[in-house]
Formats: sequence, structure tokens, C-alpha cells
Amino acid sequence: MKLSSYVIRFLVERGVSHVFGMSGGAAVHLLDSVSKEDGIDFICSQHEQSAAISADGYARTTGKLGVAITTSGPGATNLLTGTCCSYYDSVPTLMLTGQVASHRLKGDRDIRQLGFQETDVVSIFGTVTKYAIQLERPEHIRYCLEKAYHMAFEGRPGSVLIDIPDDFQRAEINPNDLIGFEPVTEEPVQINGKLEAMLGALAEAKRPVLVLGGGLKTPDIGLEVAELVELLDIPVVTSWAGVDLLPHDHSLNYGSFGVYGRRVGNYIIQNADFILCLGTRLSQNLTGGILASFARQATIAMIDASIGEMNKFDGKGIEIAHRINCRLDRAVPELVRLVQPMGTAPENSWKSKISQWVSNFSSENYDPEPSESYVNAYAFVDALSNVVPENENIFVDTGGNLTWTCNGFKFKSGQRLYSAWNNTPMGYALPAAIGAAAAAPEKSVSCIIGDGGLMICLAELATVVKHNFNIKVFLFNNHGHGIQKQTLETWLESNYVGVHEPSGLAFTDFFAVAKAMGLDAVTIDGSSDLSAELEKVYLSDGPIFVNVEINPDQRLFPVLKFGAALENQLPALSTEVINENMIVEPFLPTEK
Repeated sequence: MKLSSYVIRFLVERGVSHVFGMSGGAAVHLLDSVSKEDGIDFICSQHEQSAAISADGYARTTGKLGVAITTSGPGATNLLTGTCCSYYDSVPTLMLTGQVASHRLKGDRDIRQLGFQETDVVSIFGTVTKYAIQLERPEHIRYCLEKAYHMAFEGRPGSVLIDIPDDFQRAEINPNDLIGFEPVTEEPVQINGKLEAMLGALAEAKRPVLVLGGGLKTPDIGLEVAELVELLDIPVVTSWAGVDLLPHDHSLNYGSFGVYGRRVGNYIIQNADFILCLGTRLSQNLTGGILASFARQATIAMIDASIGEMNKFDGKGIEIAHRINCRLDRAVPELVRLVQPMGTAPENSWKSKISQWVSNFSSENYDPEPSESYVNAYAFVDALSNVVPENENIFVDTGGNLTWTCNGFKFKSGQRLYSAWNNTPMGYALPAAIGAAAAAPEKSVSCIIGDGGLMICLAELATVVKHNFNIKVFLFNNHGHGIQKQTLETWLESNYVGVHEPSGLAFTDFFAVAKAMGLDAVTIDGSSDLSAELEKVYLSDGPIFVNVEINPDQRLFPVLKFGAALENQLPALSTEVINENMIVEPFLPTEK
């Protein structure tokens, strides 16, 4: 059996239905085998970075291994950005890179390169994969594949890479003679005593809060999260990666918190006396820049597959009192089994105070004046959330479009929001949406992306057209890098460099390009009837490109100045200070 055929059959046997990539001299045998194997299809991307990201989007939405295949040298190195997305967000992906023939490898020679396009991808990818290996002998392929697959899913999931020399891809092997990988079986960590101790402390709290994050989607815990929320009956706030875990109108859901979060979520966090964190590593985007001021005097509990994520705060100002090292797909069902309804705790005064904050900030408005030329971003997101179908997969890029979506979209039960939360490259949303659309072509997929991000992956519109993927592409076109403009206004007296067309950016006529590529295209601006136009978009069959004209002067508020604390220690609430995200009230009294 040809080795490349063995590789592809291995993937098919584990449920992989699509691989993404680009052809190249050192990958032709792998792609040839894909074309000849039943049950798997090849989606040809326009750039290898997009291939890795499409594999990432495929894995996030299916729970299966996402796979990208490229040739050696630049083909392989172009996978790096997408690989980082998977590694930092705990997404199981496999990068299969072709390599020059084994006799053309430079080995220990004091040269930079022997074979044409030879590149040491194992070293380059070593810090952003859980396992990276170059195949040294054809008979090792089963071991490498089985170990890579196991590593991609075990513990905290992530990306893996196998680099296969060209002559090994075409080598003949006998599958019956290959040696497999036997993972070391470890006794599961005993967590029940720790869970019970943590729940006991939670039961004593007067102002508890549950924080939900994106780790509850890798793997997706599903309905058991909602069941746990009902049993605990305490206020819930989320990271951006977790904003879709509860419907927006759930009585316990108070939305996101953090540097760009709404004020209510930050008030809850800063005045809580017990915080239970599930699926979040408490990044600086959540804690603010001064860690010692985060959650002021709350007892914090974390459940995480990575002990390092809980230990990283030691000596830094945040004390994690309860550290439970466990995957959430094990911990959440255990919590559901152990927890009893919390009864009258927390006391009604806590929920009443939160309701008061909700009322205080319900009329916050930091938007520019209405215009016939431009759409208000928050108004558009609000209208969009009214028409996006239930159970829709929604991909959003980075920058302003991500902020406006996470703060304004009203999620329904079953809808899922995906982004590259921790690597956040521009140009993620469209190729990731392609990965999801390939996996489930019968479903529509929504893609929200900014003009800066689309310029990086513009060619992937051709991939959408090629396969007639049912993707609704919403371009948030504010004619610049809005979030960077705001940063320069804050730090450098509005000395714009490379953030809009007058300062060096070169954009194109996106509407014309979309039409030229064969997409149906519409423009929505300030004169449009948002609801009517969006209903037409979702009644359309097949892909469509929607150019949404966003006011270039629209900014992102509320926002905490970079490096500042969530607690600004001002004496009273004020809606006049719009550059500060968190203005903390005095502690609530502990009521007996």
C-alpha cells in the first residue's frame, strides 16, 4: 500500500470528511491519495494560511480533527498563523506538510538548505503544536499518526504536525507490519473531594457569580452547561468566547465583562465575593492590566485542563483559592450530579443590586450621529441578531467587528459564535467559515469580517463561489482599522499611520470585487431598511456578499485604557466618563 494512501485512509477511519490545502511539488502524493479515497474531499484554498484556518473552523464546528495539507518550504510556513489559532484556542488540528526527499535533507551539514524548498518546519512549529515530528522512516507512519491524533485530543486539545518527505509519501508499506502507538494510561485525578469543597464555599457566598468561557466549546459541553446554570441559580457573566453559551434573554445571563465588556458585567465581577470560572483562563482582556485590583476581595475557583493556567497568577496579585485540574467534559457532568439547588442563596439583595445596575446602564449610548451614508454598528448587529436562524454557526473576525458583535448580538439557543479568540489574526473569519460550510453544506453560515481582515483573505471569496458554499458574508466596511485608530487617539495624539486610506492603507472596491468573482452582492447603508434588507439576505439561496457601510468615526465603548485596572476607584457611578470601562461602587455590605 502506498504510504500516502495509508495516511488518508487513517483520517477517513476517524471521521475526517474534508481536508484543506494547496497543491505543491512535495504534497502531490498526499493530494493524489485524497482524490482516490472514498469518503473524503479536498477543498483547495487560495492561500495556505487560509487552509490551516479552514481546518480550524472545520474542527471547531464538528468536533473532529481538522486537517490541512501543503507542500514544503513556503507552503508549510504559511500554515503557521492558522496553527497558532488552533493551539491557543485548544482546537484539534493536524498539519500534514510535504518535505523534500529524505536524501535531500541537509541533516547535520553546516548549510542552510540542501533540497529545493527544504525548511525545518518541526523547529518552526515546535512551540505552537503539542506534537511535531518529521517522519524518519516509512514504517514509522502508523506510530506518528496515532500519536498525533491522540495528542490533538487528549488533555487540553491543540494542533499537531507531521512532516513527510516526498520519497516516503510514495513508498510502499505493509500496514500489517506497522507498529502502533500505545498511550500511557493514567489514573484520572480524583476531583470529587475538591468539587465538593468548592461547592461548599460557593454555598456560603452572598455575592457569587459564574464565569463561562470558550473552553466549554472545545470540546462542546452542550446542554449540560445550561442545566448547571439552572441548578446553581447564580448570576452568570461570560468571556467573549462564551457569549453564546446561554440565550441572551436567560434570566441569569448578564453578558460579557472585561476590557471591552459592558459595565454591568464588570460591576458584577468587581463586587462579587465568590467567582467560579469554567472554560476561561482569565486573560488580561478580562482582568485588566493591574491584576491585584481584579475581583478585589472575591474567592476565585477555576476548573481547567491545564494546571499552568491556574498557577500563572501566583505572586501576580490574583489568588486562585480552588484549583481543580480537570477537563470540563468530565467536571461539568460531575458538578451537575453533585450540586443541589442553591435555595435562597445568593440573597435577593445581590440580584436586586445587579438589576439596579442593569437599569442604570440600559441607556448607554456612545454611537455617532445618525447618517444616511453609514449604518450604526450596534444598530446593525441588533437587527442582524433578529434574523439569523437558530442553530446558525457565526464566524466573526477581529477588531471593531468582533467587539460590536460580542457586545451587541442577541444570541438564541443553539447559535454558536466562533473566532480566533487568543491569536486574533485579521483574515480568520472567512476561511474558518469555509471550513464549517464544507462540513455541513446543507446549513447556512454567517461570516462577519472587517475591511482590513477581508483584504488579507480576499481571494477566498473565489473558494466560496467555486463550491457554492451557503455563506452570508457581512463586510463591516468602516474604511480603516477602526480599533487601531482608537488606540492611536489614546496614545499618540491621533497620529494615524497605516490605519486608513489617507495614512497609507490601500483598499479596493469590495462590492465590485465580490461581483466580479461571481457573488450576489448588496450594499446596506444608513438609508436602508435594516430588517427588510437582512430578511432578503437570509431568504436568498446560496452565498451572498453584503457590504455594510459603517461610520468611519464609530468607536468602541466602553473601553478600559490599555494596562489600567478594572477598578478605577471613583466615588460614584457616572455615565459621563466614557473612556473608562469600570467605575466601582463601594462594596456591598455582607448581609447576615
